[in-house]
Amino acid sequence: MTTEEKKEMEALRQEVKRLQEVNTKLVTATQQLIERNVDLYERLDVYYFVRTHAGWLQDMVRKHREVVAHADLRDDKELLAIIESRIEGENIPLPPEFGLKELSDLVGVTQSRLKDLFRRKTIHHTVDKYLDYLRLLRALRLLKEHPGYNIEAIAHEAGFASVRTLNRKIQDTIGMSPGIYRDINGSE
Repeated sequence: MTTEEKKEMEALRQEVKRLQEVNTKLVTATQQLIERNVDLYERLDVYYFVRTHAGWLQDMVRKHREVVAHADLRDDKELLAIIESRIEGENIPLPPEFGLKELSDLVGVTQSRLKDLFRRKTIHHTVDKYLDYLRLLRALRLLKEHPGYNIEAIAHEAGFASVRTLNRKIQDTIGMSPGIYRDINGSE
């Protein structure tokens, strides 16, 4: 091989090396573009999803507002009957955290409508007193129907926060402890 051929070979090797470096840079740039396009596609997909469902969600909110607005126009007796049938008829659980907000959501009226209704039209005067009354009735029924249940289980099932609260409510209402009430009703 002549010197001229060796120089030409070296020049070709240098060119191949330069082209490999350019190729590596192009591959890296292509990968970055692909990753960017995938990211943009995912963002576009999310954007499209949000846009297509935004109208549906707005419609749902509007319908819910209409239901709540019209529910407040119900007759007091009708609303009380709805409350009674929903809670007592369907045996809705009444955990300690179930209160005014949960009841208003359940029957589809505003909280202010319920407050006003209970203050004006019931012997309980507040939603909380009404719910405590229902919990007390459930506890008394459970004590009578299930004499084998322990007091803690009955307190939990009826929706009281603690056995102590159940004991106090029953003692204040009927003048005896839950255990004595259960014993009296179990021997009949």
